[in-house]
Amino acid sequence: MQKPSPRLLAFLAVLLVGSLLCGCPNPNSYGTPRTVAPGKIAHSVSLESYGYIGEVQDLVEDPSTGETTTRPRKVSVFAPNLPSYQLRAGLTDMLDIGAHLHNLTSFGVDLKVNPVRGVFDLAVDPGLQYFFLTASNSSAHVLYLHAPLMLGVNPVDWFSIVVTPGVTYGLASGNVVGSDEVVSVSDGLLFRGSLGFQFRTSDSFAIHPEITMMKRLEGTGLVYNFGIGFNFGALPSYKDLQEPM
Repeated sequence: MQKPSPRLLAFLAVLLVGSLLCGCPNPNSYGTPRTVAPGKIAHSVSLESYGYIGEVQDLVEDPSTGETTTRPRKVSVFAPNLPSYQLRAGLTDMLDIGAHLHNLTSFGVDLKVNPVRGVFDLAVDPGLQYFFLTASNSSAHVLYLHAPLMLGVNPVDWFSIVVTPGVTYGLASGNVVGSDEVVSVSDGLLFRGSLGFQFRTSDSFAIHPEITMMKRLEGTGLVYNFGIGFNFGALPSYKDLQEPM
């Protein structure tokens, strides 16, 4: 019987790791620092992909003792992910709340406070994300606490540049064990940074590509998320930037 080639085995390993990382932290907002008007509703649907650079733990059996141990192995994964949905509701002139369905696998909420508006916008947007991850009779409960600072530059009323530095803290119950690997869920403190561009084609529709990178403070592991958000509904207003007639 012909043995599988090393290239095929590597490809299958990437698919396995990718399937286990579907519940990875997803901090992309596909929005600007500005909040939705009080009593109004806005929506966002995003097409996304993710990447991961880190290591997995191979399960290795010691032939002399028969005991199973783990051995680290470097991996690099980039793959499309399931789409995400977000709903935002305006509470006050500078406060709104968001509800998220991340990659159809996890839930999240956030509360955005936007005290500064103009050519330069500023907001704080604390939130959380929870998911339950399971594979091969093992599971993990994971909670991510996001603390971003959103900075926006609006050169014109139809275009914004959004930079979002911040931190994320992960709380995980354990590891997920595959058929021959152990994938550690990213927990602890992570530094994060996002860059996005919003193109508003009308008062009720915008396109927003965004990329976020997250790095663990301790140990290995770099996660990055890239996606394109399609925003519609009662989007935040930028009429204050329009030139007077």
